[in-house]
Amino acid sequence: MHRRNSPTMTPDSLDALIRSHRSRVERTLKPLIRRYYPGMLTASGGLEYRKMIELSSKMTMVGRACTLIAGYPFDARRLRISILFGACCFLGDSFLDDFGEAASREYLRRYELLLTKGWFEVRNDRERLFYIILARLFSERDVLDPMLRQAIMRLFLSQQKDVEIRMGSGAFRALPRRGQLRMLRDCARDRSGHAITLLTLFLVPCILLRYHCLIYEAGSLIMHIDDHGDCHFDRYHHRLTYMNQVRQPVRVLHGIFHRSIGRIRHGLPESEGRDLLAAFLSRYYLTRLKKHRLERSRGAWSWTVYE
Repeated sequence: MHRRNSPTMTPDSLDALIRSHRSRVERTLKPLIRRYYPGMLTASGGLEYRKMIELSSKMTMVGRACTLIAGYPFDARRLRISILFGACCFLGDSFLDDFGEAASREYLRRYELLLTKGWFEVRNDRERLFYIILARLFSERDVLDPMLRQAIMRLFLSQQKDVEIRMGSGAFRALPRRGQLRMLRDCARDRSGHAITLLTLFLVPCILLRYHCLIYEAGSLIMHIDDHGDCHFDRYHHRLTYMNQVRQPVRVLHGIFHRSIGRIRHGLPESEGRDLLAAFLSRYYLTRLKKHRLERSRGAWSWTVYE
């Protein structure tokens, strides 16, 4: 394993690192998109393509931090894994979120088939790109490794739960408001917590178990920040999230952020990875607070790109 001390991450060095990774993300993904799903490059003025690049860039920053926390170098292979993982997350979330209830349920059925049987019939360019990227990602690690396999299934199960809640399952509607908020909060925690755990396990062969819960908490924090940033768009499309249902979302998010950052700083070992993770989460928190304010009146058009 590889550990070394480094200077504390500054805003300028963080921005430079993000720009560097974003450039690598484009060089990796654009040829794949041009070959397998060229329509993404021009649809809606290229908006969806740019959002995929930003999400994948975010995953490279998180992946870099988690790799360094585990004590390994963030080499070219791990950068490539992070990029592929981000693209998979973007496309998978789009199948879940962007095409209506029937498409969400169908995606879950077909993804379960992929996980249990190893294949599904590709029907269009979007699915082809997803399948190609997913296959390349899975080829990077032994996906039958027990912890990695469990993380894949736990993420899938949390996606199922999220769709059931969003579609207004009877069990969710029957709960009192406090119970509904708890379920929404736990669902956000699990969906992103399992995602960051899965990314980490793709990147490193092992990580100390006492760090798992803190990395999981960082993923949960990212989900709450995302949901607050997307609040107005989600409400326009009648999507329930914990952050768009609480009465004082800014105050609630402020508390979640500072509790999580405090635990991350005190619970993880002093390292470049810890400093990078804390700096990135702080930057992400501030930019999504701004996004929330700017998009208050944009409604259906609030699905915009933010670096």
